[in-house]
Amino acid sequence: MSNLKNSIAFLFFYVILVFGIAQVRFIEDNVLNFEPAFFILVSLAVLSGLYFPISSRFTIYPYLMTWAAFYGLVWLFYWRTHIPALNAQLLGIQFLLVIIGAGLSYDVGRHLDGISALLEGLSASTYPNRTLEIKNAEDRISAELTRSRRYHHPLSLLLVELDKKSEAGDAKAIKGVQKDLLHRFAVARIGQIISDRARETDLVLRDRAGRFLLLCPETNSENSLLFGDRIRRAVMESMGADVNWSFASFPEDALTFEELVEFAEHRLGILDPSQSQEQTQTQDQEALV
Repeated sequence: MSNLKNSIAFLFFYVILVFGIAQVRFIEDNVLNFEPAFFILVSLAVLSGLYFPISSRFTIYPYLMTWAAFYGLVWLFYWRTHIPALNAQLLGIQFLLVIIGAGLSYDVGRHLDGISALLEGLSASTYPNRTLEIKNAEDRISAELTRSRRYHHPLSLLLVELDKKSEAGDAKAIKGVQKDLLHRFAVARIGQIISDRARETDLVLRDRAGRFLLLCPETNSENSLLFGDRIRRAVMESMGADVNWSFASFPEDALTFEELVEFAEHRLGILDPSQSQEQTQTQDQEALV
């Protein structure tokens, strides 16, 4: 935590220093007269490391090289044509300041990613389950769909997500980190409830939005309705929270995994768990028309 505090302090001090120097009249008239586009570049470099998950996929070197290339493109297509008299010394100083800002923001983002991973691990260890990240289960998803196509067996996708209205009511007085921590534990608990009620052959997945996707072999639409309602009741009894859920069936509704997800997302807004399968299908047809 101290490393994160230091990283934020350095970044904050750096931003104040850069923008503060630019406001000093003597420096602006006699030493450095930064171009307006430079301040936009610095702002984007700082924000990119904080809000984009780049640090979780790349090391700092290609990240800085990307910003160096971006700075070069700005010079090539803007400064060189609109401000040809811009001297090399000022260009070099601006370049260094942009790269330093990108590096400091990258360091803050790296520490934030570490804390996020720590919270994910803490919630997962508190409520252990067999949920897989969807990006790590592409082979198993493909295998299940191939098996269903080859042997003409039914397969259903169940989409489950925590109801935002219910979550907002429970965490009304909680803000910031505590609210984020509560959300992570709530999602982990729902994953445990789903895992406990899913069959061994069911594939329990989670996407980037924190939604759960259950790929259920040998399961038709009627059984999906029963399963989804059972999960909803279990979450309500165990947590006092509500979930939104929907389903899509292969091959009736869609033929690929992406189409199953898309159809389930479409059905999410029109599905009422208390209604029959025939009523649900009728509403689907009316919505599509």
